[in-house]
Amino acid sequence: MILRARKKSSARSRNNSLMAFSLLGGTGATVASTRWLRPLLFWLTTALLLLLVGLPVLAIVAYALFPHINEWSFAQPFSAIIPSLSDLDLLSAIGNSLVLSFSVTLLSVVIALPLAIQRQHLAESNGRLWDALMLVPFLIPPYIGAMSWMQLLQRRGFIEQLFGFNLNDLLYSFPGLVIVMSLHLFPMIYVAASQSLRIIGQRYGDVARVFGGQPWPIFFRIQLPLVSVSLLASGLMVFVLTFEEFGTPEILGSRFGFEVIVTSIHKKFTDWPIDLPGASVLSLILIGIAFAAFKTHGWLTKRFTTDIDTPLLTATKIEVPRYRSIIANGWFCLVAIPAVILPVVTIAISASQKTLTGGLAWSNLGLQHFIAITAVNSEPWQALTTSLLLAFGAALGSVGIALLVAFTLVRMQPKGLALLDFLSLLPNALPGMAVAVGLILTWNQSFWPMTPYNSSAILLLAYMTLTLPYPIRTLTAALKQLPLSLDEAGYVFGASELRVLLRVLWPLIAPVALASGFIVFAISSRELVSSLMLAPPGVNTVATYVFHQFDQGSVNAGMAMSLVTILVSGSIIRLGQSLTRSNML
Repeated sequence: MILRARKKSSARSRNNSLMAFSLLGGTGATVASTRWLRPLLFWLTTALLLLLVGLPVLAIVAYALFPHINEWSFAQPFSAIIPSLSDLDLLSAIGNSLVLSFSVTLLSVVIALPLAIQRQHLAESNGRLWDALMLVPFLIPPYIGAMSWMQLLQRRGFIEQLFGFNLNDLLYSFPGLVIVMSLHLFPMIYVAASQSLRIIGQRYGDVARVFGGQPWPIFFRIQLPLVSVSLLASGLMVFVLTFEEFGTPEILGSRFGFEVIVTSIHKKFTDWPIDLPGASVLSLILIGIAFAAFKTHGWLTKRFTTDIDTPLLTATKIEVPRYRSIIANGWFCLVAIPAVILPVVTIAISASQKTLTGGLAWSNLGLQHFIAITAVNSEPWQALTTSLLLAFGAALGSVGIALLVAFTLVRMQPKGLALLDFLSLLPNALPGMAVAVGLILTWNQSFWPMTPYNSSAILLLAYMTLTLPYPIRTLTAALKQLPLSLDEAGYVFGASELRVLLRVLWPLIAPVALASGFIVFAISSRELVSSLMLAPPGVNTVATYVFHQFDQGSVNAGMAMSLVTILVSGSIIRLGQSLTRSNML
């Protein structure tokens, strides 16, 4: 069961009328008729979502079914599906993706669940510190994390320079790939499991102990069943994220011939002859699996979520023996060393090395790679500024569209709501590779009088499409928490629907919108797969710059940019989370 705490608030709705009256400027007027607002918001929002989401998905479906659709021909329908599904290499890639996703999910549970259990044996202040540290892997983009493990474990890497041995064979193997990806994704399961165990509290365990229950039976027969759905829901998200991940399989898997569905799609576009229909079929499979997992996650969350009053969650505190606290801290240290400390230290040292061949020596440390980033008009400077500008534009665009979606879905509720609801949910099931393929198939056509393809605008469209789910979820949730009596109070005082939106609702959710924008900015500034697929000639982003530096052997320059990216995105995400928490209603 997924348990969600509910706090009582007796005074929240008491002064809604006075709040609305003050927000409206304290004036009363006749109710203005704004019947045009609902259809306007609906059609504007639908058109924007169709442009960003609908057209790319439609293009993928069209190319998969009709391989010659770019020639305005419906000849040989379905002719690309059978060859693609009968290609042994592609079937192997799909099977590899499924096996890899299942293995990473299983190992992530094995890492996260004991941590979540040990979290209950820590003091609250100590536990919060470990919680923050366990989220650090999320701040490291997967492709940068994979590169740091290469620097650490491969032949002549840091481990061999220090201790005389390497783990090259393990790193470039299926178990090594699973370990690297699990160390990046396990925090998602840890957060869900520890939150569920915290809400369950000690009450059920107290009752079991009164009746003679032992620790292991209590866990397996009481606590584990209560958190199993939370584990399953978060595990589904880890499965999907692994299935659609491109960077780590491309960097590590390609070294030992391990192909997955995402790298196969990439090859369809980069190897001659280019196979657009084949890429469309694989993208359709990718979207289908992601959408099925997303809907299953939503069903689990809705089916097994319940609200519990906060006072019911407070159980008698048990004095935790000191040895249990020592064991818990030791367990967290055991995980933090490979998941947090080693990657971060490796990135920092690599970024500070003057040359790769100089090895680990004090004389080989310097700041010239960081200085190069700040040199105006240099290649790294242009990549950084391009990413920041695109991320800023994506934040404005995504939050603006999300506001329209939230207002229309939650407050306006016009006719045709089912279509808009579907379009707003669809971005959740669109992997980055599928978005890139869809945008290429949509906008790389000769019949468009004007197209964003082959310009930076195509990157902006991709970033907005990929980041739409976060602001839509947060803003929709924020609006649902605002009582309808606020709107009704505004109408009583003569406000139109437009004025209620602008003067009553917008000021109340503006902090949430700002926080969402920070998160979108941070995610967009480091996006890899769509940047690699869509960046026009001569345009570099942070992700493409880092990726190309590694390809060219300039590892230290790439790591310097990686460290800057991690620090910037981490600071922005932290700021966004702080704003969200401080403005929760």
